[in-house]
Amino acid sequence: MIPSNIFASKGAVISALAAILLLSFNENSAVAFTPTSTSSAPSLRITPIVKSSNVKLHSAIEDTTPIQSEPVSPSMSLLEHFITEYQQSLEGGSKWATEFGFAEEGEDAPESAFYAIFRAIRQVDAKTNNADGSSSGEKLMGLRGVPMYVPNYILARAEQKHQNAFCDFFHFPHLAKALEEDFLDAQRGSTNNRKGWQVAAVSQPTGSSFNDARMTLPEVNAALEAGTVIFNNIGAHIPRLAGPTLASTDALSLPGALNMYVTAKGMRTSAPPHTDRQDVLVVQMEGAKRWRVFTPPTDGDVKPNADPFARGKGEDSLPLHTLLEGSEGRLGSELLMDVVTREGDVLYIPAGFPHTTDTVEESNDVDYDTSIHLTFNIDTHVWDLDYLAARSAALQRNKVNDALSPQSENRYVGKVNQLPQNIRSEVMDALPLEFLDIIPSESPDFMNGVAKQLAKKCNLVDEATGQSAELSEASYVEALERIHSYGSDILDVHRDMYLAAVEEGRLRKAEDAMTAHLKKDDGEVTMSNERMQRLSLFRVRPFFEQIESLKKDLYSWCVSGESIAQESAASSQLDPNWQFTAALKVGDEVEADLGGAFFAGKIAQVTGNTYNVVFFDGDRENGLERDQIKLLNPPTAADEDEFDTTGMTPKEIKRMRKKMEKKKRK
Repeated sequence: MIPSNIFASKGAVISALAAILLLSFNENSAVAFTPTSTSSAPSLRITPIVKSSNVKLHSAIEDTTPIQSEPVSPSMSLLEHFITEYQQSLEGGSKWATEFGFAEEGEDAPESAFYAIFRAIRQVDAKTNNADGSSSGEKLMGLRGVPMYVPNYILARAEQKHQNAFCDFFHFPHLAKALEEDFLDAQRGSTNNRKGWQVAAVSQPTGSSFNDARMTLPEVNAALEAGTVIFNNIGAHIPRLAGPTLASTDALSLPGALNMYVTAKGMRTSAPPHTDRQDVLVVQMEGAKRWRVFTPPTDGDVKPNADPFARGKGEDSLPLHTLLEGSEGRLGSELLMDVVTREGDVLYIPAGFPHTTDTVEESNDVDYDTSIHLTFNIDTHVWDLDYLAARSAALQRNKVNDALSPQSENRYVGKVNQLPQNIRSEVMDALPLEFLDIIPSESPDFMNGVAKQLAKKCNLVDEATGQSAELSEASYVEALERIHSYGSDILDVHRDMYLAAVEEGRLRKAEDAMTAHLKKDDGEVTMSNERMQRLSLFRVRPFFEQIESLKKDLYSWCVSGESIAQESAASSQLDPNWQFTAALKVGDEVEADLGGAFFAGKIAQVTGNTYNVVFFDGDRENGLERDQIKLLNPPTAADEDEFDTTGMTPKEIKRMRKKMEKKKRK
């Protein structure tokens, strides 16, 4: 039950109790980072809670006795690297915030810190990707990534402040105001940690009027009694959250989204164990939440149709007790982190890493009613910005059978999960974060480097499956260029959507100042018809329609024809007069000469050296000679060889050509 005094001042929120850890994890080792100074945080005793051949976990407990401890880190730990990049990105964040009107010149704004933290992620990722597209050192993202926890006070120290910029940015009263001003939607998540995460609508329309259809604050409060309330893509709907979402999009040069999760205190399972398709950055806005993060499951050969980026969702179950079995258990997962995030803390979880949350507090003196955190989604896998998507596009474009042959539109299920773990992780890697920042025609070295990495990963798949795609580097470059164009368009749509929300917030603020005297005695907002038409329900829809259109365009391109590399090779061998000399087959689009005028039609029948043509109006002309017919499209390799290569692998085509060559010799 949410107390009635939830809108009252909540008093001093307990600051971060500990610099719990940055866990830098890879296949061989894990390290924890402790700050060099604890002057602005409670003193800490670092206590190992799990030890194995490849994992060392630490939790932090508050201790009033000063202790002396040296930082535990490699020469340049990921946390040190991240904090350095964050500190260096703050100035750029300030300039960005000023440019977009979030702050006056020389002033600080929370949006600048949001920009800086995502720019830090971008820089850390860039420094683990070499010029040739290969990776070195610890990766931040994906199935080979590294989760990390950054307490409030470490970020505050980087900002040279008492508390970081994220504190006090968004609390429950802000949500209550948004519910009053707009038409929002939300789901309530299930709480059974033995079954897949299911969601149900928070509210249902109670009548036919507009107000009867709106979700209300009492409905949200009622839902909080039963589970976590989830607001998906809320950065496009609530203007106050549009700024941080735009900041993440601009800093990463990547289309992304923001979800918000609201949970009552005392919920034993606020989110059952699950994985996400996105690499996520969590920022705790209010209250506290316990997080347990695990290594990715290794049971792909047992459950190949379980999406590694959507485990524990829908019908797939990821029971907590099986995760806790450890590396020798059924899932092969190990506990990496067990931390509590408090206001201003940041937690980063790579895509595919199982995690579960609760709001059960061991300490009774922690003063909060609700836990609110923002989850920023780094959507590389959602928008086809990974090597598996690029591989799929290149194979489809070249009409080459896919050895992984996904049985559905979801390429992350099926045979891909039966690949060796290291190969599966590599082929599911995201493309470099700077991918959408470059202009392909002006960055050939970069594109060629990424294409070489794509070819390398495809070769690993070929070796593991015993098949060979035999695509040229030019085919890979072409696929990457098309994905770059698509991704850039998707990025532009997202930016426009968040800018529209920011502008709406400023317009509402101006309108409220002018119409404050029209407010009812009970504080209810009087909404004009014009303002009603600008509600996010209507504002967001056109952007998603654009996104759906772009997705269809990409799919059409993939399946529409052969690669530019193959077309160029075929064109270079064509007779200059190919339109009147190349072989014709049934279905070819042509123009036929009927007494000096050419009319569009299709080849209906081939009889020896004569052709029957059906015209656009249904009329037919039979017995035309070859020089009376103009072929409209250049013949492909399949046309020249006089056999259909659709669905055949390059090896099968090669074998067929050899057979035909033997026939010619006889």
